[in-house]
Formats: sequence, structure tokens, C-alpha cells
Amino acid sequence: MTELALPRGMKDLLPNAALFRNELIAKVEKVFQTFGFLTIDTPMLESIDILKAKGGIGEESKLIFETTEDNLGLRYDLTVSLSRYIAMHQELPMPFKRYAIGKAWRREEPQHLRHREFTQADVDIVGGDAAQTTVEVIAAAGRAFDEIGIGYIVRINSRSVMNAVLDKFGVEPKMHTDVMRIVDKLDKVGRDKILEMLGELGLQRDIISRIDNLINMQGSNSEKFAYIATLSIEEGTLAELKGVLELLPAYQLKGSVMLDFSIVRGLDYYTGVVFEFSDASGKERASIGAGGRYDGLIGLYGSRSLPAVGASIGINRILDILGFEKSEKMTYAKLFVINVKKENYQYAVKVANWFRLKGVPTDINLSQRNISNQLSYANSLKFGFAAIIGDAEQSQNKIKLRDLVSGEENEMSIEEALFAIEKR
Repeated sequence: MTELALPRGMKDLLPNAALFRNELIAKVEKVFQTFGFLTIDTPMLESIDILKAKGGIGEESKLIFETTEDNLGLRYDLTVSLSRYIAMHQELPMPFKRYAIGKAWRREEPQHLRHREFTQADVDIVGGDAAQTTVEVIAAAGRAFDEIGIGYIVRINSRSVMNAVLDKFGVEPKMHTDVMRIVDKLDKVGRDKILEMLGELGLQRDIISRIDNLINMQGSNSEKFAYIATLSIEEGTLAELKGVLELLPAYQLKGSVMLDFSIVRGLDYYTGVVFEFSDASGKERASIGAGGRYDGLIGLYGSRSLPAVGASIGINRILDILGFEKSEKMTYAKLFVINVKKENYQYAVKVANWFRLKGVPTDINLSQRNISNQLSYANSLKFGFAAIIGDAEQSQNKIKLRDLVSGEENEMSIEEALFAIEKR
């Protein structure tokens, strides 16, 4: 047999890692539900025409895994599928709040914290007030990080404001996207390389200097905002960013909020406020979540154009940062039922199912092996308790409950055992 191998950028998860991931996703989903987001489901495969969106996604189209037949491809994020969904379901009430948690695929070079197959947790709002909906999705993602217990900084900017600022600096409109693509690489390549790349665009030195000062500006959010206000930018252009900065404190998020003019996001369909969540510890430079407004994307798929905003949490990146593969918890079950002899098995099944009906996740011995091997199995999977059943326990309708953490063991009724398990 040839050596078995996984596709590059993809991985199997052992039971402990998969359980950790599922529990983390459940926490995120619960937060999204408390914010009133609705759930929908869309296919993992979409039409290539949908995925490429008439060129609206720019360089992302190079990352699509395409099928050899049927003009299909694997989704590279969850936003394009939502935009197609909204265009096809015009009966939906507006504003429409939806969350989705699922896998996506990108044909890019695998590296630290970057996989070809990954899981995203998204919240999006279609329609509604720009500032209010933007703050709602930022807050929902932030609250999810709060629930997970990971520290973060929310770094916020506005693509529309940046376009206005670049105009004031003397950058030609046709070069705005090129400039922002370069600025977006600041965390990856550093300040000196950014200045070099801006020079290669043919920008004048004074313009490069002003861009450099802007994207590396220090100070409070109010001081930074005051600076761009001095550039005589239209009030309407500043309104959304101003509203977001004013509204966010009301949500009382644990993470800090930073106005950061180097945050512009790479995708071509962002139109207004954009943001990134970064690890507050500083151990990882890559973002752990991001998003922004994409007011023009839905219009690419139908006759109506609708404003929209979304936030996406990178589940894989968070799991890697938390070292999830080192988790010791292997099973959801709290109790493992052991039968001493073959004749005790039917009663063991009744006991196991009684606990299951009471809401206690319970596993049972499914192999012909002695009690020592059964206990060894239970310990290897990190069960909290074992219910041992022999002739004496069966005749008295009882069990012998062993605490697999402390080693304490007592004979008791199943009702008493239930109380002991739930007490922990």
C-alpha cells in the first residue's frame, strides 16, 4: 500500500481536538443567537459565475477550487453565498440578520495559521442603518471572543474615508485600490517595504510621506479622527465611521477599540467601515476575525442593490492560538457503565439508558473484556465516573459508582449516583 497522505493545507482532528472545536463553535453560535441573528444554510459548492461575481472579488478569484465539470467551485468564504441567497429570496424582511458557521476552501499556500480548508463563523446584516448595523456585527463578534475567553483589539477604519483622504493627498482615484492593497500588507512586510512599494507606484515623495504618517499615526481615537476632520472631508463621508466609534462603547465589550488607518482589508468589494480583530497578547500578528461593509456586492447578483455588513471569525486560527490539540477531554460522556460479567450486561444497558434519559451523557462497555481493561479504557478517554455492575449490584437494583478522578468508590442507588454526578 502506498503511503497515505492528506491534501495540503488540510488536517484530520483526533477526538480531543474535534470536541474542543465543537464546544468552541457552540459558544460562538450561542452568542450569535442571543443577538437575534437568524440561521440559514447554503451549499458548499456554488456556480463559478457566482463565485467570480463578474470580477467583483478581484484577486480572490485565483484562489477558487474549481471542479472539472459542471462549472462549479468550492466556496472561498460565506459572504458570496449570502449575497446570492439574498438576491434569490427577495421576500425576506429587511434588515435581515443572519449567522452561518461552516467550512470554506482557498487554493493558497499553507502556512502558520493559514489553511486551505478552514471554518468561518459569520454574522451579517443586510439593510438597515449603516452605523447601527456595523456596530451590531462588530459587537456580536466581540462578544463571541469574550465568551471564548481570548483577548482582542478591534482595529477600525473606513474605505470611503480612506478614498477621500487619498484624494486630499493628491493620489489619483484610479490608484486608490493599488495604494490600499499595499497598505494592507503593513503587518506582513513592515514599514520600509511599504514605502518602497508605494514608491514603485510612482507616487511623489510628499504623498508617500503623508500616507506613511497616516497609517502609522499614534494617539487616541479622538485625536486620530480630529486629524482627518481637518482635511475638509465631507461630513457624510465621515458620518458612518464617527457613528461606529460613538456607538461601540454602549456594548461594553472587553476588547479595546482602535482607529487604525492601516486597516483597509484586501477584498475589492468592501465599501465603508472595515475592521480586524487581533490577538491582544501580541503573540500572533495574523487577524483572528475581520469584516466590513460591502454595499455593492449583492447588486452584482440581481436587479436590486442592498447595503450590507458582515463580520467573520477565523475558527481555525483561534483554535491554533489556544493550542486545542493539547486538550485532554476526549468524550462528551460523563459516565462509563461497566459490567463485571456477561450476565450483568442487560441490566447495565438499562442503567446506561436511564442515565441518558436523565440527560447524563453515558457510554457503555461494548467488548468482551474484564473489569480491569474496562476501567483502563474509561481512564484513557477521561471519563469522570464509572458505574460498575456485578451480581450484587444487579440483585439490589444499585450500582457501584467510582469517581475516576479521586478514586473514591461507593455502592448506591442510581438516583443517588445521578445526584453525585450532577453535583460535580
